[in-house]
Amino acid sequence: KERCPHPDCGRVFKDLKAHMLTHQNERPEKCPITTCEYHLKGFARKYDKNRHTLTHYKGTMVCSFCPGSGSADAKSFNRADVFKRHLTAVHGVEQTPPNSRKKRNAGSGSLARSQPTEPRATGKCTMCEKTFANAQEFYEHLDNCILGII
Repeated sequence: KERCPHPDCGRVFKDLKAHMLTHQNERPEKCPITTCEYHLKGFARKYDKNRHTLTHYKGTMVCSFCPGSGSADAKSFNRADVFKRHLTAVHGVEQTPPNSRKKRNAGSGSLARSQPTEPRATGKCTMCEKTFANAQEFYEHLDNCILGII
């Protein structure tokens, strides 16, 4: 871990290089929603722009890994951040930032932790209809799927 040398900061970071981008005047990563203040203001890092952009999604996402999926009892979410928090808390998904996600080789196994509450082995994305072998793979798909819709 390294301490930020910026005079008004001094915080400690694992990835100081990424943090230093927040101190630059240029903010090239713009929100794609033209009526949003961050369409003009922008972000220094793509990760921050994507995290922000997910807040603009206005659809309903259904957890197909929970019991009751496909019925009136389905667990549904209208915010991506809340849905992702559900996947980590209930389905044991490992929360990893998009830029640090590992590519799997065939036979290398899942990145997911033990999933004792996992009632369904597979699940489907209700936005694009793609099927996933486990909640971890779905979690890693979710951001790009939503960003593609927005």
